[in-house]
Amino acid sequence: MTEIRPIRHSEGRAFLELLCDVFSLDFNRAVDVFFAEPLYEPNRKWALFEGREMVSILTTTPLIFGWGRAFGIAGVATRKDRQGQGHASQLIQRIVAEGERIGERGALLFAKDTSLYERNGFEPLDHVVRAEIVTNPEPEGRIMESEEIEILYDNWARGHSNRLRRDARRWAYWQWNYRVPTEYRGGYLCHETSTLREGLFRAGPSSLPLPPGIEWLGTSLMTDQLQVPIRDPKIDLYLMGRNVPGVPQMFMTDQF
Repeated sequence: MTEIRPIRHSEGRAFLELLCDVFSLDFNRAVDVFFAEPLYEPNRKWALFEGREMVSILTTTPLIFGWGRAFGIAGVATRKDRQGQGHASQLIQRIVAEGERIGERGALLFAKDTSLYERNGFEPLDHVVRAEIVTNPEPEGRIMESEEIEILYDNWARGHSNRLRRDARRWAYWQWNYRVPTEYRGGYLCHETSTLREGLFRAGPSSLPLPPGIEWLGTSLMTDQLQVPIRDPKIDLYLMGRNVPGVPQMFMTDQF
């Protein structure tokens, strides 16, 4: 008998074990992060069961844009010995129907291989670029407080209906991940060790005041909008959507 439903709290470890096995992750390192993450909700973690066996899983994340509510899909994984039998498609179709039922009609996801999702009504909307940033030796700007970033980001997000809004929980998630936001060109840069995933600034700099070797990771749309100075860009992922009215404007700090 096949059953598709959100997991129960007691099934969280089994869910994570399946996820780690499929993606070759270290369970002991992942377990503390998995349960402590501010957006963690068992009722957003869906599984397909056959009898008592957890066969296929995924996570949904609530999203808010100017045009309305949507959800992101991440961590789609099926037991290695059960792959290729349509379980992931069943699960995706079920959560798409659930999203429509609760008013989250739009669905988004990031994928390396688009074929599974195209079979289930998703289409490529954009792609994610990974590239080395052209940097300069100028000192980095003043480290900014998170409250300053919230004001700048929220003002930007209200400027277009396709921009992702951040509620209190999403800001808690943003702060939970270690980031260094520094003042730059009327806005900010926000990098994490070796990667810049977010920045709002006057477009068109020829280089950025960051340590050498830092990479940019962002959607093609945001890369072009900010005119991020990069060299040798490569496609890292595809942003795919279903029932989404336009190309989302968002940063990879909000990747689901």
